[in-house]
Amino acid sequence: MKRLTSITTSILLASLLITTSCNPNKKQTSGNGDTTTETSIDAFANMDSIHITNEPDSILHIEYMFQFLKSNSTQADSINASIAQMLVSGERNTDIRQDILDAMAAEESAMQKEIQEYYEPDDETYGSLQYNIVRTGHFVHDAADTVVAYKASIDMYTGGAHGSYTPITLNFSRNTGKLIEPSDVFDMEQEQAILDLMLGKLLKDNKCTTREELMEKTSLLTLGELSLTSNFHLGRKGATFCFGQYEIAPYSSGITYITLDYDTLKPYMK
Repeated sequence: MKRLTSITTSILLASLLITTSCNPNKKQTSGNGDTTTETSIDAFANMDSIHITNEPDSILHIEYMFQFLKSNSTQADSINASIAQMLVSGERNTDIRQDILDAMAAEESAMQKEIQEYYEPDDETYGSLQYNIVRTGHFVHDAADTVVAYKASIDMYTGGAHGSYTPITLNFSRNTGKLIEPSDVFDMEQEQAILDLMLGKLLKDNKCTTREELMEKTSLLTLGELSLTSNFHLGRKGATFCFGQYEIAPYSSGITYITLDYDTLKPYMK
């Protein structure tokens, strides 16, 4: 297994307010109507980052670039653990830096084993072979008031006609640090109504009047149906649902984003 090198750490400062509510953009208020915060902002005051890569001369290039929270608070520990577990198959340790290092070492070992199984050093294609795995993640400012939002991506080429690109968005409660699922925000009994809104938005954005016209014009919905996906972003003005490659359309259609504003979603939110 290659030795991990180029480990760099930088401290980034950010001020994040912490509020609580079932509505992502609704602030907690005191008895006289003044806006209050339930938890000290110190819990999310500092962000840290890690950038690691394996040896550059390898036929396998792996690179991890992640931001995480530097704090001893239970909220920050919960967010960090979820980031490690969901984005790099980590072990949910409180030491996220070590968790990321261990996860990268494990992925490198597995990929090296696969390469050795299918390719011999004297193969004609061996010298031109380049496997590439890049995983990145960072906190974003465009998030609802009660949410800590994190956007990540996995960019991979491990053989075949083309690589794959997977965008991922995680939403965390600023009050508890727990991962937010669609069922925490939306009334699941109204799921079909939300899906109808998504379809309507797709039709409008693509200037189509029917589902059939949309499929013929864009190839959207030819491979799968819309769903209340867990890959969604709770922004300041609305929720954006993300459908990756092959989820609802061919590779050539790329990534599909559907944004619905909160005024439209309000009747279907908890």
